[in-house]
Amino acid sequence: MSRGQLRVYLGLAPGVGKTYKMLDEGWRRRERGADVVAGYVETHRRPHTESQLRDIEVIARKRYEYRGASLEEMDLEAVLVRAPQVVLVDELAHTNAPGSAHEKRWQDVDALLEAGIDVITTVNIQHLESVNDVVEKITGIVQRETVPDFVVRRAEQIELVDITPEALRRRMAHGNIYPADKIDASLSNFFRSGNLTALRELSLLWLADRVEDSLQSYLDAHGITETWETRERLIVAVVGNEADEILLRRAARIASRNHAEIVAIHVIDSGAMRSRNSDTTLARELVEEFEGTFHEVIDEDIANALVAFARAERGTQIILGSSRTKRTWHLPGGVIEKVLRLARDLDVHIIAVTTERGPRTARRQRKASFPWARTWRHLALTAVVLPGLTVVMSQVRSGVSLSTVFLVYLIAVLALAAGGGVSTGAVAALGASGLENYFFVPPRHTLEVARPDDAVAIVAFLVFGVGTSLVMNEFRRRSEYARRARAEAELLAEAVATVTTSREDLMPLLDTLRAVYAVPMVALMRINEGHMVPELVSGDPVDSASDTVDFAVNDDMVLRLGTVEMDNQDRQLIGAFAGRLAAALSSQQLMIEAQEMRTRAETDALRIGLLRSVAHDLKPALANIEAHVVSLRSPSQLNAEQRVSLASISREVNNLTRLVTNLLDSGRLEAKLIAPRHWRATLGDLVSNALGTVDLKGRRVEVDVPADLPTIITDPDLFERVIVNLVSNADAFSPPELSIRVTAGYTAGEIELLIIDRGPGTRDPRRRLLAATRLSPDSGTDEDLSLSVARGFVKALGGELRFEDTPGGGLTAIVSLVLETQSAVQSVLKD
Repeated sequence: MSRGQLRVYLGLAPGVGKTYKMLDEGWRRRERGADVVAGYVETHRRPHTESQLRDIEVIARKRYEYRGASLEEMDLEAVLVRAPQVVLVDELAHTNAPGSAHEKRWQDVDALLEAGIDVITTVNIQHLESVNDVVEKITGIVQRETVPDFVVRRAEQIELVDITPEALRRRMAHGNIYPADKIDASLSNFFRSGNLTALRELSLLWLADRVEDSLQSYLDAHGITETWETRERLIVAVVGNEADEILLRRAARIASRNHAEIVAIHVIDSGAMRSRNSDTTLARELVEEFEGTFHEVIDEDIANALVAFARAERGTQIILGSSRTKRTWHLPGGVIEKVLRLARDLDVHIIAVTTERGPRTARRQRKASFPWARTWRHLALTAVVLPGLTVVMSQVRSGVSLSTVFLVYLIAVLALAAGGGVSTGAVAALGASGLENYFFVPPRHTLEVARPDDAVAIVAFLVFGVGTSLVMNEFRRRSEYARRARAEAELLAEAVATVTTSREDLMPLLDTLRAVYAVPMVALMRINEGHMVPELVSGDPVDSASDTVDFAVNDDMVLRLGTVEMDNQDRQLIGAFAGRLAAALSSQQLMIEAQEMRTRAETDALRIGLLRSVAHDLKPALANIEAHVVSLRSPSQLNAEQRVSLASISREVNNLTRLVTNLLDSGRLEAKLIAPRHWRATLGDLVSNALGTVDLKGRRVEVDVPADLPTIITDPDLFERVIVNLVSNADAFSPPELSIRVTAGYTAGEIELLIIDRGPGTRDPRRRLLAATRLSPDSGTDEDLSLSVARGFVKALGGELRFEDTPGGGLTAIVSLVLETQSAVQSVLKD
């Protein structure tokens, strides 16, 4: 008997329509003549779902008694005896009641498949084992019932029942998923838009991986090596120079248009191994930025390695760079031609790239050489000194030996080479050897040399003179390097040691930088609406921006040098200097802000002192008024009108007392005088105590705080004040006939308390202020002040207060307490 086939409807959350789709598919197969029964269908009493069951035969459920409760499960034995062609089984991840044939429903389904029965089933993404921990992080809810991924992955068909988060929330708000009393809590917890969006994306990714695995298995099983363009993969060949950035950014633009994946490869020649000029650091960083992968392959045949790698990775396009620095790639039989020949079914892009090489190092070599003006002066001196020496020695020829002539000329050549460099030394050596040969080596007045010893001496003289010039030039260059390095080190040391209090303090640094690098201008420029505005300028301004080099200091400042010749070492050093400038400017800004904060603190201290003084004076007076009002309440002495007046006075005194209390608390918060105590408490008790102190004038408050929520660590007095202020605010804005709802839940590692009203929400101009991160007494109303105090208390307790629109109208205040913070406090209390 062949194994039955499994079809799975996968959903992102309850209510997307999985059971509806399963029943619809069962009815469709029944209409085609298949024998279809419902083994277990959970309609959750949803009318639309129940209507889909129609007249499909339903197998009676089996009852199990467990701990005084009666549990119903699918009757596996009855289904096997009935032996239909297709059976509908809802909730694949369900855990069966104790005493059932199997612990899990997916095991029941496996038994049905082994019996040759086709099964249509449903499951939500949060019940898959591989993503269970991810779902817990998203929703904060631990899913106890899970199903192994392999059970779902081996299904012949998996269909995602997709729906947008907005549509699912509307379905929830209309009462099509849960009863009305659970809608608000569900929308504010598991069914939040962020949760649903993340679960939807997770479902799509899981299903896409399953499709990819199925395709790869098919290709491997059938020995298919050709590329099937089910998904674009760009294979980018990088070489480890500046051109890689151009190449990878072009590849990223292509990938963004085609939703393609970037795979970068660097082929290392196994004969030469890694080139000294090859640096793939930038390429790796860019590939990571573009969410691609980077690979290195060692092979002496670069073209063959590229194509083989592209086929192994199922690449669809190969991207190569063409530049002047890789001329051998363009030759007949080169890398590009060979890749084009081997690629066949792969698309190959040849992208022209340019690199900046050569000119950047030339400047440093020229700076280390002798200045041309000095060289020309010494060449002119050579034209005078050598003939002069020749004339003098010709006059005393009889008393001077040939070796002495050689020595005199050699000393002259060394002196000229030391002052004029290699060019002068070479010219002097050639000239001296020619003069010596012509005037002093027999036969005289000809360039012929009679004796071999004299010829060897002349050649040795020439080689020694040029060699000495090279040595002197190298010595000069190293000395110049040492001088530059010392000057640069002193520049950086000066920059580090400089303490700046104003922009003008930076001018000596700019002057030193200009002197070290011998540039006509160094300027600190401010970026103002896309234009460069000079702040400080050392030297003469440069007319053209093309004759300058810019270094970013921070987001709105640039260091500009009046030069276009800059090598990598110079750029690194000046970049470090710019970093120090950024630190100096940041220090200046911090000093300015500190001064402003001191001024503001003094003003706030004066304001807070005034408020506290007024509040302290008012509070006893209000208490006395309240006491007198209570003493005057005597039903036998007052008529109805007087009793109403006293009640009104008492109510207004209470409101004024609450305002004064909030003013005092606001001052304590501003002065950071709030020091919360840490006590264990339950949310239910805190809510009950707080509501007992609020005069809601008969308004109904619905409280739904689960008793099994974790105990929290908080300051009960402060937390109750938060609840009082939030409930009072909800009461102030809600119509009197509508109730206020207080509920709580656990989600995403947080305990949340929700105060839900049915008022105008953020449509009321006064409540738009709730979007602000900070409210203060300056907002102008008692409601604003109470929320400011509530926000400050919640922050002091280590939580967060935020506001959201209530679905269907109104505003929801959410107090969040992170459980990690709670755990840390608990550990401190235990210690």
